[in-house]
Amino acid sequence: MPKHLTEEFEKIQNIQDIWADRITAFSGSMAFVYLHAIGFAVWIAYNLIQDKKGFDPFPFGLLTLIVSLEAIFLSTFVMLSQNRQAKQADLRAELDYEINVKAEKEVEDVRALLDEIKRMIAEKN
Repeated sequence: MPKHLTEEFEKIQNIQDIWADRITAFSGSMAFVYLHAIGFAVWIAYNLIQDKKGFDPFPFGLLTLIVSLEAIFLSTFVMLSQNRQAKQADLRAELDYEINVKAEKEVEDVRALLDEIKRMIAEKN
């Protein structure tokens, strides 16, 4: 993507787009996976050790609720980022089309010039 197009697209980003991209980038990282694996392990271990006295005894209803809500929000952030990337792709495609049309016109002009040169050489002979 041409640099000026990227810069222009970044200018029209709002704070929500920036945060959605950051959250999506983090949630797609191994750090996110490790953080959750450790957090879930600690949560489950603590509540199993505490037996019925833990703040979220088996079957971990609160943990299930939190994970479900997190999944809803993460999927929303991913969709926001994908929509923004789709807009970028559309702008890129539009720019590519314009460049291709200009290139085709230039090729037609060069071909016309070559045909004219060919005709002029044929007339001299």
